[in-house]
Amino acid sequence: MLTFKPAMDEQYDEFFQLMQKEAADYLQHTMELMQITPEQARHLFGHVGQVYGIYQGDQLAGFYWIEERDEILHLHSLVLREEFQGRGIGTQVLEMLERDYRSRMTAIELGVHQSNARAKLLYERLGYQTVKYLPELGFYIMQKSLR
Repeated sequence: MLTFKPAMDEQYDEFFQLMQKEAADYLQHTMELMQITPEQARHLFGHVGQVYGIYQGDQLAGFYWIEERDEILHLHSLVLREEFQGRGIGTQVLEMLERDYRSRMTAIELGVHQSNARAKLLYERLGYQTVKYLPELGFYIMQKSLR
């Protein structure tokens, strides 16, 4: 069973390190294009939206970072430790977000890098559709209607 807890300040470094590990092929380039430093990125975690720890039992499996933007819930990041990948946890997180935000939001939006074909296929299987492609960043913007 999964549980979700707001990340504590001391977990933001762990979240960022996990992002760096799992998105090593594009995270640095994306930050450069956005003209932000790793320190500025870490600052965003505590000031834009909310980061949650994903727990399976008492083990920290990963994190997700969301932000409410008008009537759209934006999923900035969903990152799992390697040993928790491929277990359906990402699907469970997305299904939970859909349930929890269906009455308040019209859609969930996320970005997925072109190099992450596995994640893009997951999102498509769950009903997300590409609404935009950002060639300068290599990101597909995908949305799923909650109505």
